[in-house]
Amino acid sequence: ELRSVSPTTALWDGYQTAAQKRARMINMGLHVFYPELQGSGRVFSRSFRQVTLKIFGTDEQIIFPCQTCTKVDDVKQAIASALMVDVENLRFIVKQGCSTRQLLNNDEMRSLVTVRGISSFKVAAHKWPHPTAVIGAGYHGLKTAMMYLKSGNSDIVVFDRNSKVGGYCWITAANKGSRLQTEFGAFHVWWGHDVMQGKCGYPDASWDTWPGKQQILEHFQIAAEEYGVLPHVRFNCNVQGITVVGDKKNEKIFSGSDRYYDLAVADITARGSGSAPSATSAETSVVSCSVLYSYPGSMTKNRIVDYPGEEAFDGHIGYGMNDDAPYESFPGNNVAILGNGAFAVENARTCIEMGANKVFIVTRRKNLASPRIPCWFVHQGPVPTPGALVLRMFEPMYNSCGMGDPWQFWSVNASTDRQRVQVIQSSRFGIGDVTFLAVAVGKVEFVVDTLKRCTKHTLHLEGGRKLENVRVLLKTLGLLGDFEVDRMHKMDEVVGFYCAGDWRRPIFLDATGMNAANFTTFSTGIGTTGYVRLNKYLFDHPKEFLQMEKDGVLSGLPRNQAKVKDDKPAYVYDVNHTNSTFVIMNSMCPRAAELSSNDPQYKYGMYHVVHPLDKTLRECRESWDQYQETWKQQGWDAEHVPYPYTREMIKGYFAEYNQLTGMTIQPDGPRKEDILQVRSESQQQQQQQQQQQQQQQ
Repeated sequence: ELRSVSPTTALWDGYQTAAQKRARMINMGLHVFYPELQGSGRVFSRSFRQVTLKIFGTDEQIIFPCQTCTKVDDVKQAIASALMVDVENLRFIVKQGCSTRQLLNNDEMRSLVTVRGISSFKVAAHKWPHPTAVIGAGYHGLKTAMMYLKSGNSDIVVFDRNSKVGGYCWITAANKGSRLQTEFGAFHVWWGHDVMQGKCGYPDASWDTWPGKQQILEHFQIAAEEYGVLPHVRFNCNVQGITVVGDKKNEKIFSGSDRYYDLAVADITARGSGSAPSATSAETSVVSCSVLYSYPGSMTKNRIVDYPGEEAFDGHIGYGMNDDAPYESFPGNNVAILGNGAFAVENARTCIEMGANKVFIVTRRKNLASPRIPCWFVHQGPVPTPGALVLRMFEPMYNSCGMGDPWQFWSVNASTDRQRVQVIQSSRFGIGDVTFLAVAVGKVEFVVDTLKRCTKHTLHLEGGRKLENVRVLLKTLGLLGDFEVDRMHKMDEVVGFYCAGDWRRPIFLDATGMNAANFTTFSTGIGTTGYVRLNKYLFDHPKEFLQMEKDGVLSGLPRNQAKVKDDKPAYVYDVNHTNSTFVIMNSMCPRAAELSSNDPQYKYGMYHVVHPLDKTLRECRESWDQYQETWKQQGWDAEHVPYPYTREMIKGYFAEYNQLTGMTIQPDGPRKEDILQVRSESQQQQQQQQQQQQQQQ
C-alpha cells in the first residue's frame, strides 16, 4: 500500500514550490511580498494564484503565477517594461457577471484577464517617422537590407554608386582571376539561422567551395532578388552630404519632434565595365531618414609610393587591382609583388595561375598565412578555436614547404610551453595552399627586404640584392580610407560603431589588422550578421539604447579619432576597436546578444553539410596535385610534394579541440537528425515571423 506523504515532506515541497513561483515572479519583473516582512495593520495574503493574460481579439496568452496580493499596476509595469510600450496604453478587462469591467491599478490581479492596448506579447518594433537609409549595396549593405525585409520592415532605402549589388570590393577592386580565399559557407551573404529563406538556405553543390569573382557577384544578385531588395535600391547615385535636422544631443523619439537626417543624393552617370562612375551630377535630391547605416568599405584607395627609377623600369607597374595587371605579359616572365597582406597573397596566386615564371614577394617582414584546412576547421567549430591549436594546424604546411616555424613569426606572442598564443599583425591572414606549394617548388620566393630603386627590368633592394629579369611590378602596399567619408558625416571620431557618438548613424567596415588568442572566423559572414542583429534590435527597440545611454555606454565605448598625418580617417578602425565594441554592447544589451545564441549550432551543422571534411580534403588535395601537374607541363622541374594533411591528422585536431574547449564535436559533423532539427526550427521561426507580420498588417 502507498503511504501518505509526511507533513514534513509536504511542508518542504510547499516551500520549494513557493520559492519557484517567487523566482518566476522576480524574473518577470514583479514585486514579491515575503510573509516574514508582514507588519502591523492590513494582512497581505501569502498564497499564489495562476494568472492567465489573453490578448484581446487573439488566441495569444501567457500564464504565470503571482501572489494574491499582487496589484494590477505591478503587472502592467512589468508587461510595459518587457514589451517596451507605454504603460498608460494598457487596459486589463475582466468578466463580471453578464458584462465586463476594467480593473483599476490598485485592484488585485484576477485569474483570467483580457489585455487591450497591445497586439502581441512579443516586443513590437518601433515605427520611425522616416525610412531607414543604407549607404552602400556591397556585402554589408545588402545583408542589412535583407534582414530588414525578412523581418517585415520594408521602410528602407539603399544608395549605391554602382549599377548592381556587390560593392566596390568585388565589382571594381577584384581582378577577373580573384577568388574567395575562405570557403563559401563562411562568406555567403545569407549566413545565419535567422536569415535563411527560400533558395537562400544552406548553400548547395552548385556553389564552388572557393568561388571566383563572377560567382560571388551572381550570389549577391540571387540574394537581392530572393529577399526583394532591388526595388529598395537607388543605383548610380552618390550621397554627397548629410544634414542633421533637430536636436543632435537630446533624444526626443517619443515626443513627436525627433531629429532626422537629410541626405543630399546626386544621380551620377552609370559606370562602364570596370570603370569608375562619372562625377557629373545630373540631378540632386534630398531624402530624409531617421536611421542611417554607412558602409564605406576600407579598401578604396591605394597607398601610393613612388620609387626612384620607375620611369626606367621598362615594364608594367600597377597595384594589382581592377585588372590593372597585363595578364598577357605574365607567361614565362618574373613578377615582383611589394607587400605581404592578404591581397598580396591573392595576387601571387593569380600571377602563378596566369603563367608567371616566378613571383618574388618583397616584404619588410613575413606575415602569417593560413593553409586551407586550418581555415576550414575554424569555420566549422561551434566555439572559437584556441590560437595554439591554430598554429599547430599550421605546422604541417609550414614544415613541408620550407616556410619556417609559424611560432617564430614576428606576429606570434606565445608562452614558452606553446599552450597559449596571441597573434597580432597589421593585416589579416592570406589564405590558400598554392602559395605554400609555390614556395616549396621555387615558383614563389619571399624576400625580406625593401625596394630602394628600379632600373630596367631590375629591382635594387636596400639589402644589396638585385631581382633581375622582372617584367611586372605590383605595389600591393595597403589600402587607405577616404577622408571624404569623415567630411560627409562632419566628424573627427567614431565612438564604438557610431559617427561622432550618434547611435543612429552606425558605420561599419572590415576592421583592419588581427589581434586574437582564439579564432571564430577568418571571413565576414558571422561578424556582419551579428552587427546587423545588434543595431537593428536597438533601432527596433530604442528604449533599450536610451537605458544603455543612461547607464553610460557611450563613455565606455572605444573611440577612434582621425589621424591626418597617418592617412587614417576616423571611420577606419582596427579589429581591437571592433571586438571591444561588440563585447561592451552585447554585455549591456543581453536581449540583443541572445539573438546569436543559436549561431554555434548553426555554424557547426551548416558547415558539415556544405563543406563536409572528406569532400573538402579531397578538393584541397586535387587542387594541390593539379597545380604541380600544370607546372610540370610548363617545363618547371621539381620533385612532387605530397599534400601535408590527412584525415587521421585532422581527426587528432578534433580530439585536441574537444579537450581544450569541452566540446564533443566529430570530424563528420553532427548527426543528420540534429541538422534536420535545426532546419526545422529555422522554418518554424520563419512561419512565426510571417504570421506576426500578417497580424500587424
